[in-house]
Amino acid sequence: MTETTVVLHGATGTQGRAILRGLLTAGHHVRAVARNPVAHAAVQPFAADLLDVEALTAAYTGADAVVVQLPINFEDHAVRQTEAVLAALAKAGVRRAVFNTGGGLPPSSPIGVPFVDARVRLALELPNVVEHASVTGPAGPYLENLVAPWSVALIRDRGELRYPIPASAPVPWLAAADLGTVIADLTLAAAPAPACVVAGPVLLTGPELAAALSTAAGREVRWQTIDPAEYAGMLAPHLGEATAAGIASVYTSPAPAPDPATLTHGETTAAAWAAEQTF
Repeated sequence: MTETTVVLHGATGTQGRAILRGLLTAGHHVRAVARNPVAHAAVQPFAADLLDVEALTAAYTGADAVVVQLPINFEDHAVRQTEAVLAALAKAGVRRAVFNTGGGLPPSSPIGVPFVDARVRLALELPNVVEHASVTGPAGPYLENLVAPWSVALIRDRGELRYPIPASAPVPWLAAADLGTVIADLTLAAAPAPACVVAGPVLLTGPELAAALSTAAGREVRWQTIDPAEYAGMLAPHLGEATAAGIASVYTSPAPAPDPATLTHGETTAAAWAAEQTF
């Protein structure tokens, strides 16, 4: 297989690290773009701010594909970041791009929230800018959220899995590695995937997920449904109040179930994922 060069945004984040592994496993050469890139033996670091069209154009030039991930940004300039990415893709003549929304597929029109509107704009306009545009994202929350600083200490110290989802709700919890595999595949796919939503292999209720963690931890882990405001309070010390409030607001109005025609299932079960963690 001819080695391809793929530009990856957000390579050091939770999702980004999993996508990076997927791209490297697939044999790609990866150019990791960030405002302050971190040296990594397996990738080419490239410094570029998401508002700097010229720097982004330089980062994209010569790449076979670009994997775009927008930051968790609820500030007004979030939409301008999208505009810069689109302009740079066009100037660099990129033919293939995969957009990971980081959540469910965005709505069909802006709603007045910069975080959402930036994703709406990118999903709508990407096919007009690159020849081969794919849009993907998780169908539900990442299992990796459970080992984030705001969750893992409660699981370890109190045996409490707190999340703003009803206990009886069946949820397609997803391992980030499965999304990484799908994105790596999309960079080489013969045809673009205008909408590809990635879900875990099975739907799990809160107590079923807690049972998987209990087995892995060797002690009881209990599911506890909390309201979004309490979840924001858990996130705030780590992410800041504005970002915490923005993330928590997603859980006040759950997104509708994705169209089954857009759904791709990963292979990593919650039990298999949990067995690799330290709780």
